[in-house]
Amino acid sequence: MKLNRRQFTKAAGTGSVALAVAWQQACSELVESGEISTKTVEVLLDSQGSRGIYQEEEEFERLRRAISNMIRTQASLRDFPIDDDEQPSTVFWRG
Repeated sequence: MKLNRRQFTKAAGTGSVALAVAWQQACSELVESGEISTKTVEVLLDSQGSRGIYQEEEEFERLRRAISNMIRTQASLRDFPIDDDEQPSTVFWRG
């Protein structure tokens, strides 16, 4: 099957939305119960392609812990206090 640009954009957009929803679900689960469900991790994996080494139970659990750690790190970075007058460390110039 050959996709035209419009079909590809529609498929890619749908996949991106599904991944974003799954990530939000993982964040919510971690806040509410302290862990991420197996089903949510499976959805995140499936949205990115084959499961590969994560079909093994031990590796899957490592991934689940890594996702939990990543969400905690993300929350910590977002909660870091920054002064309103703080300048960005990177400035992009057009030219």
